[in-house]
Amino acid sequence: MMRTVSNRVLPLAARYGSVLLAAFLVYYVIREPLNAAVSNISFPEIYTTKPGNQKDSHPVLGGESTNGEAPKGLGPAGAAQGLRDKNTQQEPMGDAIDGTNYVKKYKPDPIPYSPIGDHFPWITHNESPPPVPENNLPPHPHVDEATPLLIGFTRNWPLLLQCVSSYIAAGWPPGDIYVVENTGTFHANRQGELDLQNPFFLNHTALSILGVKILATPTLLSFAQLQNYFLHTALEHDWKFFWWSHMDVLVLSDEDVKKNDRDHDWDHDPYATIYERCVGLLRYLNGPDMPPWSTHFFEYDHLALVNRDAYLEVGAWDTHIPYYASDCDMYLRLHWAGYWQPQSEAGLVFDVAAVLDDIAAIFRVPGARASFKGDPVYATADGIADSNPNPGPEPKQKELELERAHKEAEQKREQDMWPWVDKHGETFAHLVEVATRMQDAKLADEGVRRNTWQGRQMGGQNDPYYQDAEGFSNGLETLMDAGRRVFADKWGHRGCDLLAMGIEGKDAWRLERDWDVTKSPGSEGGNWGRDWMTGTSG
Repeated sequence: MMRTVSNRVLPLAARYGSVLLAAFLVYYVIREPLNAAVSNISFPEIYTTKPGNQKDSHPVLGGESTNGEAPKGLGPAGAAQGLRDKNTQQEPMGDAIDGTNYVKKYKPDPIPYSPIGDHFPWITHNESPPPVPENNLPPHPHVDEATPLLIGFTRNWPLLLQCVSSYIAAGWPPGDIYVVENTGTFHANRQGELDLQNPFFLNHTALSILGVKILATPTLLSFAQLQNYFLHTALEHDWKFFWWSHMDVLVLSDEDVKKNDRDHDWDHDPYATIYERCVGLLRYLNGPDMPPWSTHFFEYDHLALVNRDAYLEVGAWDTHIPYYASDCDMYLRLHWAGYWQPQSEAGLVFDVAAVLDDIAAIFRVPGARASFKGDPVYATADGIADSNPNPGPEPKQKELELERAHKEAEQKREQDMWPWVDKHGETFAHLVEVATRMQDAKLADEGVRRNTWQGRQMGGQNDPYYQDAEGFSNGLETLMDAGRRVFADKWGHRGCDLLAMGIEGKDAWRLERDWDVTKSPGSEGGNWGRDWMTGTSG
């Protein structure tokens, strides 16, 4: 037994004895001299600083301090701790600019708008939408084609609610309407975390009651990015064609159009709805012997029908042009690629900035009157004659008196309709009158107030993802200017009238600027404001 054990141990001892001896020598013989050598290595001195750029007496890593004494026991951990200690004691960077104390100067507080209220009490107090007028009911069963309508939303909930409701009341199937929430507030609206006065507030519950679908962008997108998101959504859902609409519109089916429209059963239906006419136009465009098309405009692109693959073929929307001029760039590239982009009517599409006091008026609900704040009909009649205490010569005074009498007559005519509306609901003719006044009010004074609706809500300061309403608008203005500059550099010209200038698609990024950029940036001057189709001011 002993012989067997010794025969096993001796080879093991011979094999590992040298390893154990080497470890012993490293630990007890080499370690101390090596530590001493390393501790004497001098690293580049990195100092904290005091005001005036004077070196502090304590280096951050290695070496000696400025007083000539080596820091005792200062290894890397000690140096790091010293850095943290010094940072906590370091004085703030200069309190003065050029020797003058800096004083923050605040802008005046913006003039607040009146808080928005409930513009659709029916939805607030009911779990179902108002009934759609009988002749405007969507076809049942659904037409063979997919007919998605995409409506982007960023700000002004009442205006979006009015837009969506008008499409439903005019006959578009609610289940085919997709509101694309583009607020940058992630799930806050879905979870009910935003206040009604927050510009980005969106009521998911109300939209669900109306029966529409909601999609959400992953973050806040520009207009061009949102359009590409529409194309992405169409790919994901296998939609070869889709409609999209601005949210600041109010639509009505044209009840005065009789047999001027094609593809309609006039024997059983007095007029075609906006939805029926849009479907008819889609079938017409895809009929035999039709040229390749990309877009069909209804009141320009306030409502537009899109051929998805045409847009993808030319490269989709240029996201370097985020807002204004992005439409010119897109539609021009489609034109140069040989795509037809016709325009016709399918219904009445009004460009508005105001919201009806009661949106149920669009559904002809008895008692819901079509009125809105800022309606010129309800401007104080006395204010017309009294606004100028010195009316001047007698002819001018008579003109003011006639205007005042006309205003009073308009108000009386409106008020005489109230008993009928309270009993039967609004009439088509009166809805057209009111919608026309809403559009005229938006475009008054050359449209200087046409986008004021975007800043109507100014609350939500305690909400998640809060953004100052005025600051958000200013940021967008900067991006709009930048987009115009990109467009001008891309095509060498300031303005959308590229066809009139003889510019072609192959010229992108190839042309010298046709203006002196040292005197004016690409976003100003030139022919901005001209129509891309005709080259005329529009």
